[in-house]
Amino acid sequence: MSYEEERDETFIDKLNKSFLDFVGSVFGDSGKDFVKETQEKVEDLSSKSIKKFMEFTDSVLESLNLKDNEQVMKTKETVEDMLKQAGLLKEEEEEEF
Repeated sequence: MSYEEERDETFIDKLNKSFLDFVGSVFGDSGKDFVKETQEKVEDLSSKSIKKFMEFTDSVLESLNLKDNEQVMKTKETVEDMLKQAGLLKEEEEEEF
C-alpha cells in the first residue's frame, strides 16, 4: 500500500478492515461474507435514503420558488458534492439503450 493510499484510508476504513479480519478468523469465510453482504445492504439503504431526501429537498425548493436563488442552489450543490465524496450519494448512471 502506497503512502497516499494509506493516508486516504480513514479510521473507519481501518476499523472495518480489522473487524472483517476478526470475523474471518472467528467464523471463517462464511462469517466474513455475511458481514460484507450486510455492509453492502446498509450502504445501499443509506444511499437510497439520502437520494430520497435530496429529491424531497428539490421538491421543497421548487414549491418555495427557491430554484432561482443562486445562493440556495450553490449550497445545495455543495452539500451534494460532499455527500458524493463521502460515498453517501451515488451519481446517477446514464442508461444506455
